[in-house]
Amino acid sequence: MTGAGAYSAEVLRLFATTPGAGVPVGPDWRRGEASEPLSATRVEVYLRAEAGRVADCRYRVRGCPHTIAALATVAARLPGSSLADLALDVRALAAELGIPPEKLGRLFVIQDAVRAAALQLAPADP
Repeated sequence: MTGAGAYSAEVLRLFATTPGAGVPVGPDWRRGEASEPLSATRVEVYLRAEAGRVADCRYRVRGCPHTIAALATVAARLPGSSLADLALDVRALAAELGIPPEKLGRLFVIQDAVRAAALQLAPADP
């Protein structure tokens, strides 16, 4: 797929504005990262938690417009989520944003980065 017609209006909006993007500053943030070398996709997710819930989410990404839009969507939805249950439904996200099946692997990279960040926030076993 090539050209602007390959992307939904929402994907184009999120790609252009990248809400929530950026590396946060401060000691309470934890980073998770994941990558997929064949598509050159690289995702860093930064989470800050309070009382066992995601308080804020930021990100840095190298990827196609679909990947960037999906990560912006995920970052906007994570605040308020329990750290114990940060499962992402990548197929539902792909359907919502019109992401083709051949790009599902890039959404799993996002999922892996979120999980890696959440593990950094998990309380240590007593």
